[in-house]
Amino acid sequence: MLRGLQKRRTILKAVTRQPGMGFIDIMKSTGYANGVVSHHLDVLEKEGAIRISRSKRKIWVFDSQLDSSDDNIRIALRKETCKEILVFLLENDIATFVQIRNAIKKSPGTTSFTLKKLDELGVLKIIYGFPKKYALKDFEKTSEILDVMAVSHTDELKDRFADTFSYL
Repeated sequence: MLRGLQKRRTILKAVTRQPGMGFIDIMKSTGYANGVVSHHLDVLEKEGAIRISRSKRKIWVFDSQLDSSDDNIRIALRKETCKEILVFLLENDIATFVQIRNAIKKSPGTTSFTLKKLDELGVLKIIYGFPKKYALKDFEKTSEILDVMAVSHTDELKDRFADTFSYL
C-alpha cells in the first residue's frame, strides 16, 4: 500500500513539473513499467489529482489544479516547431507565413502544417488579407505558460524526435 502511494506521488511530481506529459514520458521519467503507470494514472484520475486529455493515439496528463482551458497551449509548447512559432509570435505580435517560415527555418510544408494545427488547437488567430497574418489568440496566457513550463534538454531532444514522426 505504501509503495503504491509513493509511486503515485512520484508520477504526480513528474506531471506537476512537466504539464502535458505523455504516457511514455511518464514511464521514462519515473522508470516504472507500462502496467504500473497505467494503474496509477487510473487511480490518480479517479482521486481527482490529475486530468487526462485524450486524442486518438495519445494522452496528455495534467495536474488537476491547472486550468483546463490552457491545455492546448501546454500541448503545443511540448512540440518543438509549435514552440518556435509561439515564441516568435510572442516576440513579434503579428507575422506573415513567410516571416514565420524564415524565423523557424522549416520547410513551407512543415510551417503550413504546424500553423494549421495551432489554429485547430485554438492557439492562433488568423488575420485575413493579403498577405494573411498570424497572431496569438491569448498573448498574456501563452507568455505566462511559456514562462512556467521548464522543459529539460532531454525532453527537448525527445520531443524534437517525436515532432518528426507524429503530430498532435
